[in-house]
Amino acid sequence: HAGMCPNELNPNLWVDAMSTCMRECESDQECESFEKCCPNVCGNKSCVAARYIDKCYLDAEACSKGISISEVACRYHLTWPNTSPMPPGTTLHPTTALQTTLPADVQLPAIHTGPAQQAVFVGETASFLCEVSGKPRPEITWEKQLKGKENTVMRPNHVRGNIVVTNIGQLVIYNAQLHDAGIYTCTARNVGGGVSSHFPLAVIRREAKGKGVANHTDLPFPAEECLKGPDTDDCGEESISWYYESKRNSCFTFTYSQCNKNRNHFHTYEACMLACGGELAAPCSLPSLQGPCKAYEPRWAYNSGLKKCQSFVYGGCGGNENNFESREACEEMCPFPKNHHCKACKPRGKMVNSFCKSDFVILGRVTELTEEQESGHALVTVEEILKDEKMGLRFFGKEPLEVTLLNMDWNCPCPNITTANEQLVVMGDVHNGMAVLQPDSFVTLSSARKIRKLREIVQKKTCDFLKDISG
Repeated sequence: HAGMCPNELNPNLWVDAMSTCMRECESDQECESFEKCCPNVCGNKSCVAARYIDKCYLDAEACSKGISISEVACRYHLTWPNTSPMPPGTTLHPTTALQTTLPADVQLPAIHTGPAQQAVFVGETASFLCEVSGKPRPEITWEKQLKGKENTVMRPNHVRGNIVVTNIGQLVIYNAQLHDAGIYTCTARNVGGGVSSHFPLAVIRREAKGKGVANHTDLPFPAEECLKGPDTDDCGEESISWYYESKRNSCFTFTYSQCNKNRNHFHTYEACMLACGGELAAPCSLPSLQGPCKAYEPRWAYNSGLKKCQSFVYGGCGGNENNFESREACEEMCPFPKNHHCKACKPRGKMVNSFCKSDFVILGRVTELTEEQESGHALVTVEEILKDEKMGLRFFGKEPLEVTLLNMDWNCPCPNITTANEQLVVMGDVHNGMAVLQPDSFVTLSSARKIRKLREIVQKKTCDFLKDISG
């Protein structure tokens, strides 16, 4: 549930056990939607009205749920230390303690998966993965947007008909039917707030055998037509048609006005994919599925969007045939660009200039790398902080730093950050509190000479000197 427990917000605020002795609980799910299951002074837990960090987050919660939440002054606000927190009275009404800033250890939820449209044929499997970050770890929920009806909220390890939410927050729709089409919303919440992302699903009816496919002739469809953009000019009568998007290897709808300037328009999704998609055969076309079991082990699956094999966590049962024990086995079965020649990455400046223009500079090793379409995420174990102007990395302790990789071409990734065991020099920027690397960010293998040079920059305050000269 959204909000915070009193003693999480302020160590001198506690749940009074006398007033909540009849409201004992073990988890938030046992409480009302506006309540949290919080520790009380007797060492147990009780349901109590949620507190909010400040009025902004209170209003955001009220807006997201379409309800009214009012502030009630705190009846008792104790000032003695946390060693013996015994409030002298009872709290009869919901209370709201106000604080102007987020606690240092709270990070707002963020969803890193783009809301890409997905289209499947009737009877096939669709899946959406909602990748989130935040501290504490956000709770993920899924719901389908329904007009005139109350949405059913699904949490991890929840099954409803042919729809499953796995324990990692992946929504899987088995044996998709026409009524499964629609908008599926992933919401991530923690004590700092909440954020949502919408994932559209189209379910396409297969055409009956013997029925002609639009735009189909005995001659192959010209490949150059598939590379042309959708014809969006206005020539009168409008209809919804499908066009092929070569960068995403899929077909999407657009409004077609019969201008006939090119042939990249089709009556159905199937006709579009048959003409241009070069549709993959199973198992390479199937989504990667974790399955319902919890005997976790690393496996490999083919990502048709990125056109490459990726690692994923398999639960040990269920799933589908897009599941290989090694990268080599995956690449042997599915198409993979084996002879791709890439140019060397070019950072925006040499080492000293890049150091001065970056928001953070660290020495570390990449322990985990997640690839997405045109972006990704890397977990970096920080071994030395050389520069940190905006994140307060020294307070993280031994926690790995999550770095967002923007505008990535995974066929030729720049910066070339990998999960190899070598120590790296990583220089990046900070956007809205997130560590970010761009294709021209400075990332290189560390060496004794480079580290010595970087420490000299810090000790001699070279950046201040260069700033004075340029000023």
